Amino acid sequence: MLLKENFYEEHIRDLQRNSKRDPVLLERTVYAFGLLEALARVGMPFVFKGGTCLMLLMETPRRLSTDIDIIVEPGTDLDDYLDKASLIFPFQMVEEQKRVGKNNIEKRHFKFIYDSPVNHKQFYILLDVLLEENHYAEMVKKEIKNDLLLTEEEYLQVSIPSADSILADKLTAFAPHTTGIELDKGKDMEVMKQLYDVCSLIEIFTDCDIVKRTYEPIAWAEIAYRGIDAKPADCLWDTFKSALCIASRGKVGTEEYSKYVNGIRDLRGHIYAENYSPEIAAGRAPIVMYMGMCLLTDTEFEKVEDFREYASKKLTHEGLLPLRYLRKANPEAYAYVVKADEIMK
Repeated sequence: MLLKENFYEEHIRDLQRNSKRDPVLLERTVYAFGLLEALARVGMPFVFKGGTCLMLLMETPRRLSTDIDIIVEPGTDLDDYLDKASLIFPFQMVEEQKRVGKNNIEKRHFKFIYDSPVNHKQFYILLDVLLEENHYAEMVKKEIKNDLLLTEEEYLQVSIPSADSILADKLTAFAPHTTGIELDKGKDMEVMKQLYDVCSLIEIFTDCDIVKRTYEPIAWAEIAYRGIDAKPADCLWDTFKSALCIASRGKVGTEEYSKYVNGIRDLRGHIYAENYSPEIAAGRAPIVMYMGMCLLTDTEFEKVEDFREYASKKLTHEGLLPLRYLRKANPEAYAYVVKADEIMK
């Protein structure tokens, strides 16, 4: 269970001193988990997804995330559960935020209001509810606890997609011209959040088959929601080319690269684990390219054990030649470019 002390200013300031991060972001992240636990306490059936669920999947939090995203089966008495959750400390009320969607996604949005201990005024945590069937191939139970939270036994558990399943979901989200968050809509930081999460999940995923089995139904669902003329393979190519742009540092897709850089700069304050930069993003993008190509070619993903084995290998596809600089600049990243090149059709 979460201790009440989580929601006092002293705890938020302690986190600020230890992390040198924005206290408002830290507060909202902690309060988001307060909302998650409130939903669990009232017995609401849901799947916890999105960027915030990574803070339960990862051993240590890497990216601060301030919203709660859940999937609820159609027909669930949502309002009754949410009214009950809104009465649990530290929340005071819930308000539905009406939005007019531009696609066919059945979603509802709610603000859970609380008194901010940092700003000394009312603020809210946003709950996004997606009303649909669960497409994830593998689910796990996780206790609500991490390094940011003060807890005591007994811990409440929530159902979340496994790292393999949420990786597939995040890959569809990092496809800015098809199923993902659109790059040209002033959401540069949101796009880069998806890339950051994909890279984090690739570090811990274990089963490429589960990624494949989850990716296709989610991609088809997102294609249907948007009413676009595309197939899952088109979305994977979108992911591949977008990662290539970032890895090339603008040598490929020059006009778009500046938007990615803006997104990286805006994202920096949200990264808890490190000082994120365009250079770091460029060094990690090749592993995303390789993952995308594995899914496109139905090839098993193999992690690089010794990147030195790839140093003498040359790239054969002309479109990847702008990444030759990585041979010296980042040999491990270059190894994944080579692996993508070897299976690329």
